[in-house]
Amino acid sequence: MLISSLPPAHHEALLKTIIAHPLVGAVRYNTGMDSPYSPRETLERFLGYSRPLKKPLYVDLKGRQLRIVEWATLPYGPIILNHKVRVELPARVLFRGDDICDLKEVVDGNKIYVDPLPKYPLGRGQSLNILGENVVIEGGLTEVDRAFIKEAAELHIRHFMLSFVESVADIDEFDAEWGGSVGRFSSAPVELVLKIESQKGLDFVADATRSTLRRRRLMAARDDLMLHIGGLNMLEAEELLIAKDPRAMCASRLMLGLEQGSVTLADISDIRMRQLMGYKTFMLSDGTSRNHFEKAIGFWEEYISAYPM
Repeated sequence: MLISSLPPAHHEALLKTIIAHPLVGAVRYNTGMDSPYSPRETLERFLGYSRPLKKPLYVDLKGRQLRIVEWATLPYGPIILNHKVRVELPARVLFRGDDICDLKEVVDGNKIYVDPLPKYPLGRGQSLNILGENVVIEGGLTEVDRAFIKEAAELHIRHFMLSFVESVADIDEFDAEWGGSVGRFSSAPVELVLKIESQKGLDFVADATRSTLRRRRLMAARDDLMLHIGGLNMLEAEELLIAKDPRAMCASRLMLGLEQGSVTLADISDIRMRQLMGYKTFMLSDGTSRNHFEKAIGFWEEYISAYPM
């Protein structure tokens, strides 16, 4: 099955095109994306298109994922994060565009200073990664996450993804919030996809018991995961996830050749190898869905004709 990420809720033409396509089996909304609407209205707009077609809507919660909370005024001020962090220096910060800077200081837990300055402007909501030997991200669900869980419960949405899962505490926090949101309907079945994006996440999965992962699905969230563990360790990581969960999803870094105009042999080999590992569900990233959907879905149609899922 192919899951496509959705554009912002006000991009109606692309939104309708993606959801209506017969090869898209489900859709995912990244709650880290700014919306001109409230969480409830944002979800209602998506459901207006997806529910008549009986296509699941996954609400992707950001959890521990590090994001910038306001435009950075470098070099006159710090980069302010959505979570407090504890970092053992030396460490590096990876921004979009593979832009890497040295992390020089952390002040008050969530204000970071880097050198040299990033190449590109740092906007509100942009994600980043801190790479180092001992990085601890404090806190879990954000206030935005909690708002989306509450509204999703009231709208009878039962599919979620949770970014940067690294421990059973992350799952327990979601369960507690979900139970509080749905009240007397707390026994309603809910699917939670655990996005594995770090070495700590892999260690958690490796040690997790069958009961811990029961009623959960795993996802190889490959973009951030590869940044944290390196490309040479990716095959072993993806094999671990599909061994732990035969229904695991493979996401991001799919069809990267589209950034240069067309799918490449490397892209075909990448998907085929994951398919042979056992992956049957793939998810397009925000960028691919937003900027290259027509080419991506055209290739997907050709691919599954040659290699049925």
